[in-house]
This record gives sequence, C-alpha cells and structure tokens, in this order.
Amino acid sequence: MATPLPTFVTRRRPDWDALQSLLTRQRAGRLSLAELRTLDTLYRRAAADLAQAQTFYPGTDAHRFLNQLCAQAYGAIYQPPRERWASTRDFFRRDFPATLRREARFVGVSAGLLVLGLLLGALVVTLEPRGAELLVPEGVRRYVAQGRMWTDDLLSVAPPNAVASGIATNNLTVTLFAFASGILLGVGPIFTLVNNGVLIGAVGALCFREGMMTGFLDFIAAHGPVELSIIVIAGGAGLMVGQALIDPGELPRAQALQARGREAVKLVVGCAPFLAGIGFVEGFISPGHLFPTWAKVGLGLSLGVLFWFYLLRAGRTDAGVARVDVPDAMASSRLR
Repeated sequence: MATPLPTFVTRRRPDWDALQSLLTRQRAGRLSLAELRTLDTLYRRAAADLAQAQTFYPGTDAHRFLNQLCAQAYGAIYQPPRERWASTRDFFRRDFPATLRREARFVGVSAGLLVLGLLLGALVVTLEPRGAELLVPEGVRRYVAQGRMWTDDLLSVAPPNAVASGIATNNLTVTLFAFASGILLGVGPIFTLVNNGVLIGAVGALCFREGMMTGFLDFIAAHGPVELSIIVIAGGAGLMVGQALIDPGELPRAQALQARGREAVKLVVGCAPFLAGIGFVEGFISPGHLFPTWAKVGLGLSLGVLFWFYLLRAGRTDAGVARVDVPDAMASSRLR
C-alpha cells in the first residue's frame, strides 16, 4: 500500500534539499571528494524516490520535481561537460520547443487574455467613438485625424538601424515585464496581455473607422504574427510563475517557484533571438512603402507559420532518446 503523498514528501524532502544544495555548489566547482560521494548517494536515493513517484504519484508536483532533480544530478555526475555551442544548439533544437509544448496550457491562457484585450479595445472604440480618446495615444489619434499613418515618418526621423534598435529594446521590455511580473501572483502578466490587446484592438478599430485599415495592416503584417506570439509565450511564462506562488501543490512554495521558474526562464530565453530578428523586420521592412503590402503579408504569414512549426515539431524525434537516461539510472539504483 502506497504511503500518503504528503508523508512521502515530508519524509524524503531533507535528502532532496541536500541534493539540490550539492548540485548548486557542484556547478560552482566547490565540492570535495567526500561531497562528491554524498552527491552520488543522494542521487541514487532520489532516483529510487522518482521510481516510487512514477508508480504511485504520477503527474503530481512531487513527481515533476523529482524528474527535474534526477535529470540535473545525472547530468552533473555522469555526463561530461559539453561545449557551450553544443549546449546552445541542443537547447534550441530540443529543450525550448519541448518546454513550450509541455506548458501549452499556460501559453493558451495567455493567448486568450491577449485576444480578450483585442476584442475589448475594438468593441469600445467601435461602439463608443469617444472611447478612442481614452484608449488610443494622442499622437496616434493626431496622425489618424490627418489621414496619415503614424509610422510613415519613422524612417525619415531616424535611420532603419536606430529604429530597429529602439523597437527591439521596447519589445524586450514588454517581454521581460510580462514574464517577471508573474511574481505578483500572476496579476502582472494578465495586465500586460490585456492592456496590449486593448491598445492594438483600439488602434485597429480607429483606423478601420477612419478608412485607414489598409495602412494599419500594411504596418503590422510583416512582424505582427511572430511578435504577438512572443508576447503570448512570455505572458505564459509569467503565468507559470504566478501559479507556482498561488498553488505550489505538494511542494513548499520556494521549491515550487524554483522548479516552475526554471521552466519559465527557458521560454523567455528561447524567445530572445526571435525577438531580435523580428525587431529587424519591424524596423527595416514594416514602416514606409519600400515593400508592397502583399510582400509584407506574405512575409508575416510565412514567418509565423515557420515559427510555430518549429515550436510544435522540433525535437520530437529526440524525445524518446532524451528520456532514457534517468530511468536507466533508476533501474541501477534499485539493484543496489
């Protein structure tokens, strides 16, 4: 008969905490020979605990925590240090997209919040024209009143590289805030997602009302699909942090935050190069009329499809191989 889960966690947690502490010191390169032996012993105990969790408590927070803990310990003990380029390659080839697929429910909720904001902003401006005075920035309203796009003068005020740099910095700020504000019990990401959705929806509705929808779509078509996807992913990462604080499950709140935060950080770090790339598109291609609208639409749709195809398919062929190591170690721990 299985031990009740709270009893199992309470009894075994000291060893898990000790193993985490040794792994932290091992990454800093400060373990003595005796501590290395202790690390190996604690790993084998944790592997046996993981086997028990897989049998009696599958799908629980304790099971997920032990799976991560054993994977880290196995890598620290048995796998030789990898070159930085190899680690980076494996992260983008397998870890980042696999993490997004595991946490798809948070990304889905994040997307729903952004869409909710879009609908609210568009409805307010459509049903109450004066709503634009509250939701649309004054500078944008002034350009629209003149029948001009506020983006038309971007490239005349600053060179494309400066525009791209400024846009990338702004996008990075929004992305990091959507993630880091998850520490406010998830309220920060909710506000960021709904607020950005309201702004985009309100501006779109204003442009539609004033007969400038073509210009609006001309500007957002090339970068919009990927940029909004990144904001949604960062928002999902922030919601993960908030959920760990509100409902840590069977684990202590600090351990739950550490475990969920580590997964959330993978999502944000994985988005970084794509954020830089789409900043280039938004600075060099989206503004002005150098590229025709059909080319911008085609580029935006292509980039969006390729981005999500990568996230949903990359690393799937490696998944079976990646999960073999820890179970093999657990089997050996049982024999000993």
